[in-house]
Amino acid sequence: MILELTPNTHPILHSKVKTCSVNLDRHFVAKTLVENMHHYDGIGLAANQIGMDIRAFAMVRDLENNEVIVCFNPKIVKKYSEVVSCKEGCLSFPDEIINVDRPDKIVVKYEDEDKKEHKIKLSGMAARVFLHEFDHLEGIVFMSRSPNSLRVGGKKMH
Repeated sequence: MILELTPNTHPILHSKVKTCSVNLDRHFVAKTLVENMHHYDGIGLAANQIGMDIRAFAMVRDLENNEVIVCFNPKIVKKYSEVVSCKEGCLSFPDEIINVDRPDKIVVKYEDEDKKEHKIKLSGMAARVFLHEFDHLEGIVFMSRSPNSLRVGGKKMH
């Protein structure tokens, strides 16, 4: 089911999303997130970006192999001190690309659609995508990460 992207002024994008309920149909949510992420040509998509008030996101963990994971109730366990600046885009702000400083390596925990808990180390682009999507669930839009932005007409990056 393809859902419309939530306008970037909508309060759901600017508020922290609560933990998922135990009765949530995680398989439906996971399928919806992945389907919409691909539909909008993203490499990550938080549930609140498509109007779902659910603490979950889909992301491409490995670009080369197109490995996608869906993270429910994600947590950041550790951020390593090395920070890298890189250009980022966001499906919620399709005309904006900005430089964002983020840790290059992180350790995270999340639950999958079967409620199994995972603890993994991410680095490079995977760490950046996880942190970007995690920000969405915290009510932090990426535009607040940098005072300067580069406008690129219609270009969709995530």
